[in-house]
Amino acid sequence: MRFVKSIRIVIGLALLMVVVVACQRAIRQATPQDDPATSPARLAMMVASLTPEGWEIYDRVMQFTAGNLYEQIDGRAEYYIAYDVIGLTFASFDKSADNNISLNVSIYDMGTPTNAFGVFSGERSTGVARLELGRDAYSSGANYYIWKGRYYVQIVALDTLEIFKQVGLDMAEKLTSLLQDSGEPVWGLTVLPEANRVPQSVQYFLVDAMGLDFMRNTYMAQYTKGDVVVTAFLSQRDSQETAQATMAEYIEYANRYGEGVNSLTTNGVELVSCDMNESYDVVFQKGKLVGGVSMVEDQSLAIQGAIDLWRQLPQE
Repeated sequence: MRFVKSIRIVIGLALLMVVVVACQRAIRQATPQDDPATSPARLAMMVASLTPEGWEIYDRVMQFTAGNLYEQIDGRAEYYIAYDVIGLTFASFDKSADNNISLNVSIYDMGTPTNAFGVFSGERSTGVARLELGRDAYSSGANYYIWKGRYYVQIVALDTLEIFKQVGLDMAEKLTSLLQDSGEPVWGLTVLPEANRVPQSVQYFLVDAMGLDFMRNTYMAQYTKGDVVVTAFLSQRDSQETAQATMAEYIEYANRYGEGVNSLTTNGVELVSCDMNESYDVVFQKGKLVGGVSMVEDQSLAIQGAIDLWRQLPQE
C-alpha cells in the first residue's frame, strides 16, 4: 500500500509539473515581447543583413530600452517614451572607402501599431511625397521614414548625394519586407471621417493631446470647410463615465483659461462651446467618445464642424 501511495504521489507531482510548464509556455507565447519574430536579437540580425556591398557597420548594431534611450537620442527620448517605446535598434553604416559617407538606421519597437503610428504621425509634415512602403512612408531628401505594424523606422543620411538616396531606398525596401506586421488596425484611422480630410493630417497622441494632460488616447485631423481648415479631435475613453469626467475637465480648463462656456443643443446634438479668447473650441460627448473642433475663429463654423463630426461617428 505504501508503495502504491508513493507511486501516486510521484505521478501527481509529475502531472503538476507538466501543467506548470504548459502554463509558463502559454504565458510566454501570449507576451508580444517574447515573440521570436519581434525579439531584439532578430531585429539586430535584420539590421546587420542590410549592409550593402562595399559598406560596413561602424562598431556594432546597438540596442536600447526605454530606460537608457537617452544615451542614443538625448533630448528626444521623452517623445518616444510618451508612446511607451519598448526599444531601439540602431546601426551606422559607412562606405568602406570613405568614412565620410554614412547612413544611420533606427528601428523603434513601439509595442503596438497605434503607438508606432503616433510617433510616425507626429514627425511627419503634410504635403510630403508618400512612398508605398509598410503601412505608410515618406522621404525627405535622402532620408526615409516608415511605419509598419509596431515599428517606426528612420533611415537618415548625412548628405543628399544621389548615392545616399539609392542606398537608403534599397535599405528601406529590404527592411520593410523583413519586418512583420500583425495587421492590427489603428482605431482612429478607421473611425475619423475621410470626407474633406486633409491628406496626411491625422495624428495620434497617447497623452497630452493639445497640451492638455487629461486628453489621452486622442486623434487629431484637419478638415476643409470651404476655404477654411478646421482642426478636429476625437478621444476614446474606457467608459461613458470616464468620458463624462473628461468633458468636465475640458469645461474646467475652458472656464479657467477662456472667456466663457456655453451649453447648447443644435439639431439634436448637445454641445459645449468654449470661448478661448480669439478662437472657439466646441466639444461633445458621444458614449465613450469625446470630440469636437479646436481653435476655430468663427463660432458658427466651429459649431457646424463639431456637428458634422458627431454625425459621422458610430453610435457608442
